[in-house]
Amino acid sequence: MSSNPQQVRREAQNQAVACEGTMRLTEDFSPPAGLARSAQPSALAGLFGMPLLYLRAGTLSAKLLLSGGVAGAVSRTATAPIDRLKFILQVQDGQLITIRQGFSLMAAEGSYKAYFRGNGANVIKNVPETALKLTCNDRVKAMIAHDGHSVTLGQSVAIGGISGAIAQGTIYPMEVIQTRLAVSPAGTYRGVANAFSKIVHQEGYKALFRGITPCMVGIIPYAGLDIAAFEVMREKLHEQYDHRPPPQYLLLAGMLSSTGAQLVAYPLGLIRTRLQAQGMGGIPLKYNGMFDVIRKTLALEGLRGMYKGLTPNLMKIAPAAGISWFVFEESRRILQA
Repeated sequence: MSSNPQQVRREAQNQAVACEGTMRLTEDFSPPAGLARSAQPSALAGLFGMPLLYLRAGTLSAKLLLSGGVAGAVSRTATAPIDRLKFILQVQDGQLITIRQGFSLMAAEGSYKAYFRGNGANVIKNVPETALKLTCNDRVKAMIAHDGHSVTLGQSVAIGGISGAIAQGTIYPMEVIQTRLAVSPAGTYRGVANAFSKIVHQEGYKALFRGITPCMVGIIPYAGLDIAAFEVMREKLHEQYDHRPPPQYLLLAGMLSSTGAQLVAYPLGLIRTRLQAQGMGGIPLKYNGMFDVIRKTLALEGLRGMYKGLTPNLMKIAPAAGISWFVFEESRRILQA
């Protein structure tokens, strides 16, 4: 669970991410200079990918989408070694390896490129996934919320979950390819295109959607916990700072709410990864589905096994958010100069 990302605004609290990040819309950040008030719906979107996006008359600003894409690519690349470490730990069923041993496995491949395997797929899916979420968000919001300016928390969760599910389902094969590149033995795949070709040829198109069930199941609870926790902190900050809370405090609130949601939803991400990784090269499948992963993992590894890889996943939250925010602001400044 996506990912990415990914940040809730009063007018459109309805954006939430999924599985690798988080996405929220908020009015608490100033729009670009020269943007008319009537065209200012702003978005702080995806702590782990695109920190700021702006919707202009219902459409994404191309320059700001590009800025968000650059920010997402840089932040994901900077934290790619930690992300790959998480995948390696998640698929070690029946074994308990340390973070140090995980990094040693990557170093043993003999090239710096080993630390970034799977990052290409992660970067490629960033912009289309975010654009899909924001586009679907508007459409779903129009169907669910009769008053577009007054969206309840329940409607926020539903709208964010539905739009997130549509976006995740559309780009899901890239999630599978990212996992395969990250956990496969060196030399198994030569890149994104080669991985796609081999998976389809050896395992069929169905393999590109392995693990999609726990991914979809996790979207609503993750979105609900994320949005609800952020809203509580956001309201407190508004009260304390006379409705003008410092952006860095809102960023911290987003990180804390996302961390809490990840702790609850993380086992579903592990289940997804194990289903995605199995059957490589056409070998027999180890798991028959989501519940089979749960049963075998608990029997062999206990409850602790459901949280393998959690530490590196939490380790990347702060650096990913900080890098993404800084790169976005610099990219936006250059593009609008």
